[in-house]
Amino acid sequence: MADGRPTHPDGAAGSPRPPSPWRRRLAWALAGLWAAQLLLVAWNFAPEVDDLARRLLGGRVGQAVRDEDPFHRWLASLTRLIPPQATYLFLDTYETGKEMEARYHLFPRRHVLLPPPCPPGYLFHAILREKPAYLILRDQGKPLGPGLEAALAAGLVRIVPLPGPGRVFRVQAEIPQAGFYD
Repeated sequence: MADGRPTHPDGAAGSPRPPSPWRRRLAWALAGLWAAQLLLVAWNFAPEVDDLARRLLGGRVGQAVRDEDPFHRWLASLTRLIPPQATYLFLDTYETGKEMEARYHLFPRRHVLLPPPCPPGYLFHAILREKPAYLILRDQGKPLGPGLEAALAAGLVRIVPLPGPGRVFRVQAEIPQAGFYD
């Protein structure tokens, strides 16, 4: 102890003390709990591992999530309903982001976005100018806007019975050329 540091009985300066038994037991207990947690997670997710591996190898990673979304399923049914060369009017607010998703899934169909509460003259002008085959209202729970109510009353559109979160209307081929005012 010439320099002030404690020495070990066999002469080695500063050799570590062996860990106490309770610290060793605590470390083994924590490692055991961690291993038990891994086994529990593996046990719970074992059925999905096969499906996940198939989807990762097949490149269909997000398909299960998309299939759960009713809006995505509805867009898939719209893809089968609307011909690729057709135009459709989409009544929705741009801020929801659903319009962009619909445009992506319904591509190559021509797309025109209008706000749902548009006045009758504006909707009729868009129908006359764009000549859409279908009119799509994204939110079925909201009341119809004045333009869509007037179009239904005038016989300009008719409801297509397609289950889903929105409403689909077929625009009539014979469109009167004048007489629509707000």
